[in-house]
Amino acid sequence: MFSYVSAFVFGVLLFVSTTFSVHATDYRVPATQRVTAQSIHITLDPSADDYNGTTTITLDLESQLPSLVLHWVDLDVTRIVLVGGGQERVLRAAPGDWDMHNLGDGQPIAPGSYALNIEFEGAYSTDALGLYKAEEQGVSYLFTQFEMSLARRAFPLVDEPDSKIAWTLALTVPQELTALSNTPVAEVTTESDWRTYRYETTPPMSSYLLALAVGDFDATPIPNMPVPAMIYSPKGTAADIGFSARVTPPILKALEDYFGTAYPYKKLDFVAVPNFTFGAMENVGLVTYRSELLLNGDNPGPVSEASTVNVIAHELAHQWYGNLVTMAWWDDLWLNEAFASWMAYKVTTDLYPEYMTALYLPQGGAFGSDALGATRPIRKEVKTEQDIADSLGLNYTKGHAILNMLEQAMGSDAFRGGIRAYMREHSWQNTQASDLWRALDAHADFNVGAVAETFLNQAGFPLVNVSREGVISQRRFENMGANLAPQTWRIPVNIRYGHSEGVDQTSVTLDAESQQLTVLADAEWVFPAAAGSGYYVWSMDEELYRQLLANTEALSDREKLALLINGERLLAAGEVTMGQHMSLLSRLITEVNKEIALDTLEAIRDVGEMYRGTHIEPMTSAWVRSSLSPWLASLGVEPVPNEDQGATKLRARVMRVLAQLGKDERLIKTLTQMADRYLDDPSSIQGVIAIDALRINALYNGSEATAKRYIDVYVETKDALQKANLRRAMYFTDDAAMDVVLKAVAGGEFTSGDISSVIGGLFYANVDQDSLYELFQQYVDEIVQRLPEFYRPLMPQLTTAGCTASNSGRQKVLYGERGSQFQISLDKSQEATANCVDNKLRGLESAEGYLNAAP
Repeated sequence: MFSYVSAFVFGVLLFVSTTFSVHATDYRVPATQRVTAQSIHITLDPSADDYNGTTTITLDLESQLPSLVLHWVDLDVTRIVLVGGGQERVLRAAPGDWDMHNLGDGQPIAPGSYALNIEFEGAYSTDALGLYKAEEQGVSYLFTQFEMSLARRAFPLVDEPDSKIAWTLALTVPQELTALSNTPVAEVTTESDWRTYRYETTPPMSSYLLALAVGDFDATPIPNMPVPAMIYSPKGTAADIGFSARVTPPILKALEDYFGTAYPYKKLDFVAVPNFTFGAMENVGLVTYRSELLLNGDNPGPVSEASTVNVIAHELAHQWYGNLVTMAWWDDLWLNEAFASWMAYKVTTDLYPEYMTALYLPQGGAFGSDALGATRPIRKEVKTEQDIADSLGLNYTKGHAILNMLEQAMGSDAFRGGIRAYMREHSWQNTQASDLWRALDAHADFNVGAVAETFLNQAGFPLVNVSREGVISQRRFENMGANLAPQTWRIPVNIRYGHSEGVDQTSVTLDAESQQLTVLADAEWVFPAAAGSGYYVWSMDEELYRQLLANTEALSDREKLALLINGERLLAAGEVTMGQHMSLLSRLITEVNKEIALDTLEAIRDVGEMYRGTHIEPMTSAWVRSSLSPWLASLGVEPVPNEDQGATKLRARVMRVLAQLGKDERLIKTLTQMADRYLDDPSSIQGVIAIDALRINALYNGSEATAKRYIDVYVETKDALQKANLRRAMYFTDDAAMDVVLKAVAGGEFTSGDISSVIGGLFYANVDQDSLYELFQQYVDEIVQRLPEFYRPLMPQLTTAGCTASNSGRQKVLYGERGSQFQISLDKSQEATANCVDNKLRGLESAEGYLNAAP
């Protein structure tokens, strides 16, 4: 899912019984009530506001129950009839907790097999979740997004992942429209102005993987696929799917080769969705994507290309991780998402090395959040979607980093052997983490589960220290000033070190507080995270650290990036000064590898942004200019034919940061002119530069008229990439412009799936948020209601306070008055801001000293 964040054919195996785990919790359907199959028939018309349907659920009761239990939300269930035991019984529904309804007639229901026939009516959602309506160029479409637990919005069912059953669907729609679902069409009939599509019964699958789409679609075949495959997109957009169709076959082939098994479903269709909450969704046989990921033309450029390839690889990896083998409950969601993310980067790196994804280190996106005291473990009790959302990002980033670490410790061949065995043993079933550990343990020379559980079942991560004498020790990483409970981990530590004879590597599992490694005692330099794959931060004696920095030429490019990420954490922990950190950045920005330079540039931007509004801002601006101007001189402001992808990406960011933080007037003028041309003609400017040009234009030329122009183009454009760039470029700071944007969000001019990007841009751009808050408070309640329900509790993190205490105070007041649903996100946002403010103030003198001493 969601990228971030599957399909299907199956032999003839139908696993009809799936609730194999015993669960006696109040938020779960009784384990003795086992659904075996479900058929659904819905009449859908995108021009209407509501729909109706019928469903038949077959189930077995293993023991007598006072009532049956099903999930549904906001549906009008008009008739319930239970057939079985030689009788028909009309049941009534009584609502309970956790979206469950108790169905009964006052008499007990005996053990046995039953059919439950239900008639229901519902209204289409407008928040891009559940069964919802979307508008594109004045045309209505219907789509679904059922993960996490949102199928219950569409029809009654048991909406739990371990209820993995066969589904038989039929859709009746206006005859001029196309209706899509998970499996191939078995039969089409027409009556009057309506057409009914009946689909083949699915293989065993969880309800969150069901999908529907109804509308007037363009349908474009994907060639060279092992099963029938199409890309469906809103009418008139077929010309924009060239790149997506071209890269899909090799991605699927690479995944089949890795798993050693064929794609497991009968068809593979993609759908470009104009209002989508997340990046993509791996629905069996009908994968849905944000429009800009599929509709980006034949040659979309490096950033868009790499994103499309990675997301397609992620969603297709889910056909095995998640769809074929499914977690038993949401506490193991990481089993889906971490593996799909890890697999996507592996496939992207192998097929398209020019995207340089081999240098992606997921821990860089995880450490900041995972260090917070308010963060909970990846694996924890999950009752609600808010419990899932609480650590959703870490399922991807932290989980991915843990898998990198385990693969490195096992070796890639052994790791793949374990994964293949896991897939073979558990196909069409549900699993828990322990099933994976058993499969990997059979191919490893250490206890994989014992290592992994310490990272998954605990929040945070270790800080590994290396002494001059070769003693390695661990303690829990803490941001400076935090007072967190102590923890230990079982850590696969891989260390590269240099000595008089050359460079060697040693590995050890650190499962105590400290351990002696005599081979390091005579090392000239030590790098404690070989290949950059450890999910831990490291520190060392000051002299040993200086020796390492003097020998960075001996490090691989991944290790240099790991050095950068590690440096940011050491700064947060108070292990190095701001001046020392800035010195490291000044060293790394000169690296030849453009990916290293790009990541270093972002770290330089972080420092520059931290000191906006302080007395050293002019000095940090000068440092930004001196650091990045050599790259601009080398790259130029215009693309060069046949240049490498790194140059294209780096140029855009260099121009943006030099304009925003370096206050380069020439570049500001150049970028605002580019933005003006792009608004009139999206083909006139490279997309990777266009988004930053739009941002600079909003910051420096962001009048009310400019904001209205951005919104008008967003609403009217047929170009999915242009629409995506505009939603991410609302960096307005002018009061009148901000009011225009907020009023447009509250009034529904932005699709619900795009609101988080728009609001996030405004709060990022405004260092002083007093004026923004005065405006935002007028619209916040309407905006929250228009957001997809999943995002609503996350509002405090979307409306970031930056690195300013006064902003944090305004944020606390705003959300503190609006109920407990915001509390977890508010706690994280407040803690992150406090850490940043402390870091800024603590480092001010050191930063000023470094800048004064810099040549």
